[in-house]
Amino acid sequence: MRHYISEGRRMYEDENHGMFSKKLAEWAISKMRVKGEGGEMTALTPVSYEEYRKEMETQGVEIPEPFDYTGWYLYNMALADYPKTLKDSAQRASFVSETILDPDGHPENVLRCFEAKMEEDGTPIHWEKYL
Repeated sequence: MRHYISEGRRMYEDENHGMFSKKLAEWAISKMRVKGEGGEMTALTPVSYEEYRKEMETQGVEIPEPFDYTGWYLYNMALADYPKTLKDSAQRASFVSETILDPDGHPENVLRCFEAKMEEDGTPIHWEKYL
């Protein structure tokens, strides 16, 4: 069964090859939430792209160019979704590297999972905005 792919999504895919663009990563990160002490959900205080690059360099982790913004998204996702498991920048950097460079994985799955989350939440992605 083939799923319908909008023209905007197809254009995004052609330009970004299943990876996050800077604009899409910014928007996706802005949607991230964390659970507070009392169980309330609040906006994540994200790590900026510059901070992310610095942390990766400090940890000696190099992410190839086409995966860079996907890595930034993953780094912030680690902060939002795995704060007890990925407690410091070394662990978050390893998580990003291992996810993106997984020899039998597909780095495009990161974007697909985000897309599925947005669909499940009923949040449309206006792909043309992120080209």
